[in-house]
Amino acid sequence: MRSDSHPDFGTGNGDGKQMTTLSQMYKQKAKSGSEITTKKTYMVPYSELYLEPGDNIRPLNQEWAEHMRDLWIAGADLPPLSVTVTEKGVRVDDGQHRYVGAGMAIEAGTNIIRIECRDFIGTELERLAHQAGSNDSLPITPIQRAQQYNRARKQGYEIAEISKAFHRSVSDIESHLQLLSSGEVLIGMVEAGEVAPTTAVALSREHGPKAGAVAEQKLAEAKASGKNRLTKSAAMPQFSAAKARRLVELMAAFEFTDDGYTAPDEVYLEAMGILAEYREKHGQPQPEVKPSTPEADDEYLPLTKQDIIDHSGVAVWACAAAAFGEKDEYTFNESKYAHTWAADSVENPQVVTIPADAIQRALDLIEQHDSSSALREWVDKTYTDEGQREDMFDRFLTVYRENRTAIKSVPAYLNLLQCTLSSSWSNIRTLRLAIRQAIYELTDKSAIAKAN
Repeated sequence: MRSDSHPDFGTGNGDGKQMTTLSQMYKQKAKSGSEITTKKTYMVPYSELYLEPGDNIRPLNQEWAEHMRDLWIAGADLPPLSVTVTEKGVRVDDGQHRYVGAGMAIEAGTNIIRIECRDFIGTELERLAHQAGSNDSLPITPIQRAQQYNRARKQGYEIAEISKAFHRSVSDIESHLQLLSSGEVLIGMVEAGEVAPTTAVALSREHGPKAGAVAEQKLAEAKASGKNRLTKSAAMPQFSAAKARRLVELMAAFEFTDDGYTAPDEVYLEAMGILAEYREKHGQPQPEVKPSTPEADDEYLPLTKQDIIDHSGVAVWACAAAAFGEKDEYTFNESKYAHTWAADSVENPQVVTIPADAIQRALDLIEQHDSSSALREWVDKTYTDEGQREDMFDRFLTVYRENRTAIKSVPAYLNLLQCTLSSSWSNIRTLRLAIRQAIYELTDKSAIAKAN
């Protein structure tokens, strides 16, 4: 039995229960006391709709348009398009993928005569904000959001007005606008997902026109260490407060006079090391120091990278590179610092105080040089084609470094390679799998041998 206290909103659904629709509920709202209202939509012929080139916040995503085509063909109930009536016809403000998908479905034979549309009511700024907030379930990129803010800015709207319309903070608007001024290189890296928008903005503020070049260099360093993205900590490393305090302590031991300064060798060399590390991390230029001649210093030290390696060995070069960065030539004092450190002990220096991270960098550089040299020699003997050599060397070296915890030396790595099929070497993914399988099998056999 139906209760008289409730109006008749619908008909049975076959199981004795009553069904209703919003339309029926709206018609009887006076009787029911409901406060329901309606916002009209219109069925607009497809031929009267159009897209304004460049108006949409994002370029067309072909894959998503094809997805919408399939939904149209399947008869899915899609949301209405937001439109504005212009002299040209009915412009699609939001829903370009639904519109394009409908056209593709029509071409495929689906009968779509009209599409449900709703008027967009509001100012031009509100329309731009609406486009940014409603996007066919596809997220907009930081660059696309920045471009939308910029469109509003060019139309004369103040940042505070844009902030209110887009429901974003003023700092968010300013940061995105700054992103558009960071240069093509950084914008491209943001679009590729290689650097975060906030990092790009920070680099732009820090380095100005040189930000793109700095970002490319830092990204190359990050990729060399096995990372795919440039983080802010890697792009803009903060200098250690402990090292800054240590530098002040060292400078207190300097004696300054009108003729210059004097300091004990070990104090001077340690202070030089800290300053060089700061310059390397923060992109500060090295001071123009004229290298001393052997006659003036009564001592000859090699200054170029190759000369240091040839005359003094890889360990000295590694100390120089760890303290002052990898470069083709070093000053006399930098070379002297590296020679003093290496002659003392690379791993456990006693004469001078070397930061722990610098010691580790030096040890890593020595290991990398030794391993790359041995691997290079093997590759050169194995492959005759010069172009193939470079490709294979990079691939073998990358996989070797990825498995350094399991593979202790290049000879051990070469032995593992001999246990794999050479056909797996032509692709880095198959090479990785082959090496991991060889490591697993070797470890498993070792465990069995120990158990027996």
